[in-house]
Amino acid sequence: MPKTSQSDDMSLLRGLEDRGPMNMERALQVMELHGLDGIVVGAPENVFHMTGHWPQIARTRIGQPPGTFAMLTRRNIEEIGLVTSSFLYFYTWSDGRMRADVEPWLYNGLGDEGDFSPAPRYDFCADQGAVPLSSLESHRRAMLDAGLAQRQGFHDAGAALVRAIQDLGLWKGRIGFDDPVVKEIALRHEMPGDLVPADNILREIRLIKSPLEIALMRRAAEANVQALNAVGAAVRAGATHRDLQNLYLAETATRGNKAVFLNVDRVSSELSAEAIRDGQALFLDGVSHFMNYHGDFARTVFVGEPTPTARRAAEAAAFGWSAIRENLRPGLRYSEIVSMGQEAVTKKGFGVTIGFGPHSVGLAHTDEPGELAGGFYRKPDIVLAPGMILSVDCPVLDTGIGGSAHCEDLMLITADGAEPIHSLHEPVIII
Repeated sequence: MPKTSQSDDMSLLRGLEDRGPMNMERALQVMELHGLDGIVVGAPENVFHMTGHWPQIARTRIGQPPGTFAMLTRRNIEEIGLVTSSFLYFYTWSDGRMRADVEPWLYNGLGDEGDFSPAPRYDFCADQGAVPLSSLESHRRAMLDAGLAQRQGFHDAGAALVRAIQDLGLWKGRIGFDDPVVKEIALRHEMPGDLVPADNILREIRLIKSPLEIALMRRAAEANVQALNAVGAAVRAGATHRDLQNLYLAETATRGNKAVFLNVDRVSSELSAEAIRDGQALFLDGVSHFMNYHGDFARTVFVGEPTPTARRAAEAAAFGWSAIRENLRPGLRYSEIVSMGQEAVTKKGFGVTIGFGPHSVGLAHTDEPGELAGGFYRKPDIVLAPGMILSVDCPVLDTGIGGSAHCEDLMLITADGAEPIHSLHEPVIII
């Protein structure tokens, strides 16, 4: 069972310790396009994208306002500002890091009382002196000492955030933000500059991947492919959807990924107790991630001899995807990709309905800007560009055919075409 080497993974982890995965050249272009002087983020995916650090509290307090913020300026795109609590800087940020490009503003507690006076320092995890500090303990203490030596600590998050925006020269400028608490604090302190909602702007940046992001995506995608193929090979009549989903959890974990979902025969619910039948065709569509970057892969499984209509459906899905894959290139619109697949399947006379669905993949299964529609995001007609990583879903939508079929790979858009970011496999797994 192929597994990713630990040395390869360590190289990627070292990359995340050295810098955030964000494509800074792309960030500068998008900021210039939207006239932004800087961006302030608090959403964990955006803090991670900018710094390589996913705030731990965001995993334990889901849905609460953020307490860790990152920011960058157009004037000096390579320098990152970080606002977080002194404790979290000591206890989570410092682990494995020594970042000269990240400047911290540290505070003691959450709130915004308007007190900018120096805050007292707390001695976290006090040294009892019984034995020498471990290398981890020494590193954490040295990092906190260095962070607090740069400037005073602040009483609360509001004061630290305001002072960081001021110190970075953004107080009178035009800044993008991704969380309402940033705007609330800025308005409370009468910031004279302009505030611009930046969720879509940040998604626009994420469309074009940096070399580190592409490497992380390749790693995530290959492990995901191998995990799903292992599940496909294990499918047997009598196995339930839940059995296969549990196996996918194990197979992705064995390869160092974390499962997000496995769609079995069009069913994503973890409550499904449906059992696989002999003679059934079914698709497996699995998404998992490595260090927050996602793999997305789908194949059809024949359990015994499928019905002729199901076999034809699987052939149609594979044919449509092949026709698209061979013609992907910069400049194509999503709508043109859909038309390309539909025309290929129709011209071949399959008589099968396929829901061709292109989407950018990265820090999410669908990681792309949305078209604003009455407070909602509608699917935009995005134009392919070099550095994008694209999936095109090709599920058969017909029912009453003896099962389901699907075929999907991840492709990197290059300067003059596209290439898969993982190994390619036959479109059907035959049991």
